[in-house]
Amino acid sequence: MYNLLKLSEKLYTYLLNNGISFNQYGYPIVPSDMFLNEYPDEMIPFFCRNQATHPKSKTVLCSFSNDDRIYTRLSKLDEDIKIYKEYMGISGFDLSPRINWDISLQKFNILLSQMATIYVGLHGIKFLPNFRVGSWETINALSSYPHHSVFAVGTLGCAKSLTKYNVAYMKAKIYFALPKSLLIYGSLKPEYKTVLDEMNIEYTKYTDFQRTSRQRKKAI
Repeated sequence: MYNLLKLSEKLYTYLLNNGISFNQYGYPIVPSDMFLNEYPDEMIPFFCRNQATHPKSKTVLCSFSNDDRIYTRLSKLDEDIKIYKEYMGISGFDLSPRINWDISLQKFNILLSQMATIYVGLHGIKFLPNFRVGSWETINALSSYPHHSVFAVGTLGCAKSLTKYNVAYMKAKIYFALPKSLLIYGSLKPEYKTVLDEMNIEYTKYTDFQRTSRQRKKAI
């Protein structure tokens, strides 16, 4: 596996040397001029990019996939930058911060994802910050971004069951980050939709690639 600790040290040093500060929680403070301020017509995983149906200038590449695929991209950051520049932008990297994992690992994955995303941003690629965090102890990772930002997030419908905890946690994230809107890749459970509607949070859904592929096959 790619040496993630070595990569994190490289990224941390690069960010510091290029004027990026870190807040009291240890997360990088993201300059607002790095954000993508337009809404894409399509959001598609990096490894599926050749199957995109919209122009590259209207397409955001995302990394809402398993960690092994993301490790590959992190190991090839410099190589991939020339590809990212062909597109509208990217969404923030999405290494898993699963809530049942050790809190240190959750924080490390979130921090590494953020630093890798900013590294790409420092090379001129616009991005959508990732709204995903882990357990309650990681919610302050959203402090990296100013209030009223437009966030990208992987499916809000992937949980096998919905609990009051899930809904309460989503509300807490919204209160903490005060997003302008969420760009949702994948399905959206009705219960989460209700939360977004009740809290007047704008959102746009993008069909995930697997579902789009199935729909295309049925149409043939």
